[in-house]
Amino acid sequence: MVNSSNDDELEFESRTQKKHYAHSMVDLAHKLAEMKHSMMIELPITESIIDAIVASKKIKSHIARKRHFQFIGKLLLKTDHQAVIDALESQEKSHEAGLIRQPFLQMWQEKVLEDNDLIASLYETHDHSDIQTLRQLVRAACKENANTKQNRRKVFECLRMMDSKEPLPNV
Repeated sequence: MVNSSNDDELEFESRTQKKHYAHSMVDLAHKLAEMKHSMMIELPITESIIDAIVASKKIKSHIARKRHFQFIGKLLLKTDHQAVIDALESQEKSHEAGLIRQPFLQMWQEKVLEDNDLIASLYETHDHSDIQTLRQLVRAACKENANTKQNRRKVFECLRMMDSKEPLPNV
């Protein structure tokens, strides 16, 4: 295949390069199939690719599954696959950032459950409705000992949401 990047310059693509490129698209298809459906919908991919990925989860035969992923790779080649790769990388970076921030949020959770006055320091930087929700969740976590783990998780999720909007200050 001859690709022309400029009118006077020609670039040749060998069969080996084409195969490596096709294998990378199949690898991308496997990565998409491993994702949660809610995260996959956020990516810039077409409905036909999403339907093909959903259908791939129903295929049990190894060879048929392999062929189907080659088909998904072909569909990816026809779309803007670089945008999909970029979106995947940004999702992974945001996920990694969330994992880095997790111990800080756990420390906030422990401090808030011990000292309710700490919540008042958030009024300057965060939305009042979010702070009111946090107050209610902390109150419920302190009241009910049976559902403490569930309520503590809700407090953590609320803190994570607040931190994503505006970073929490150091304790």
